[in-house]
Amino acid sequence: MFSSRTNWDLRSSRLFSLLQRKRQQCEEIIDLTESNPTRCHFEYHPHTILKTLSTERSLVYEPDPKGLSSARLAVVDFYRAHGITIEPECIILTASTSEGYSFLFRLLCNERESVLVPKPSYPLFNDLCRLGDVTSRHYHLAYDGEWQVDLSTIERSFSRDTRALVLVHPNNPTGSFVKVQEREAISTLARRRHAALIVDEVFGPFAFEGDVRRAPSFAGNGEVLTFALNGLSKLLGLPQMKLAWIVVSGPPEERDEAMRRLEMVGDLFLSIGAPVQHALPSLLTDLLPVTQQIRDRVRSNYQMLRSECAPSSSVSVLHCEGGWNAVLRLPQTRSDEEWALDLLQRHNILVHPGNLFDFEQESCLVVSLLPPSEIVSAGFKKILTAADT
Repeated sequence: MFSSRTNWDLRSSRLFSLLQRKRQQCEEIIDLTESNPTRCHFEYHPHTILKTLSTERSLVYEPDPKGLSSARLAVVDFYRAHGITIEPECIILTASTSEGYSFLFRLLCNERESVLVPKPSYPLFNDLCRLGDVTSRHYHLAYDGEWQVDLSTIERSFSRDTRALVLVHPNNPTGSFVKVQEREAISTLARRRHAALIVDEVFGPFAFEGDVRRAPSFAGNGEVLTFALNGLSKLLGLPQMKLAWIVVSGPPEERDEAMRRLEMVGDLFLSIGAPVQHALPSLLTDLLPVTQQIRDRVRSNYQMLRSECAPSSSVSVLHCEGGWNAVLRLPQTRSDEEWALDLLQRHNILVHPGNLFDFEQESCLVVSLLPPSEIVSAGFKKILTAADT
């Protein structure tokens, strides 16, 4: 009765089952997996947000498969403020970056053709590929004191049916940005292989410090057909608003054909509500202080983790350039899943095991930098104590 593409293993993991039991017993958990900014005590000015959503224009249905022109012009202004010139006709709005990926996989891939995705990375891609009847192949990020794209694995992972390469800039959860030299090499390889670039830039505004080696946004990249994704979920800490966008660039003939086809895909779904589209110009202006709050918080929490790790500690904080997460490496006396289970069972600390993100490094845990500093600090101190005993 059901398709094989949705035949997931839906059994609860041991970690989730333990968490459910503890919550049923009303135990207090320090949650270092929190990724929802609306639960992390940022100041949003709700009256401003609600006012922008209450316009009477939202009562009129004016569907546009690319998204309302006023909203796309607001995206143009956002990039112009960062020194990037794009045209509103090269933008398509979606309800989320996940939907954006789905659109792009349909655009670029026939059944069972492949896209290259990074490893480690967020476990979204494999499921989206499976749902779209697309094959995911992995290339690697290597760590030698900082993360870098292993270009040799990209070359080896390409096959004749590879249609796109996914970059996450910066990566989630490693927090590593694509560097200028990596961008040049990847663009050259994609062009030679007649493959597109799909570049997820949702964590782009959350760099911890400047780096002249870092590649700028891929929006407006003219070297190869490129799709740059961003949206309100991370940029303004508003996942409930359900608005994201794809900026299409590259050689004009390929770019224009991609837009014609994406417009048809968008017309089939028309998934974005009118209120958030009408609100977008104001949201991108009025809520930038929220972006700064989040940036300050994640940077401060990362610096706190680094400072609290004594040289003699058995826990190390891997180098991170930005984003909302940090990666911890614990003693290899246990697997990452065993560490996560032990921390939850004995110390009521919830963390992500590294295997969730396909880490090849052993005994890695991923912790969120979004919660208030007192929560992150309290949880981290318990991790240090547990690792040293």
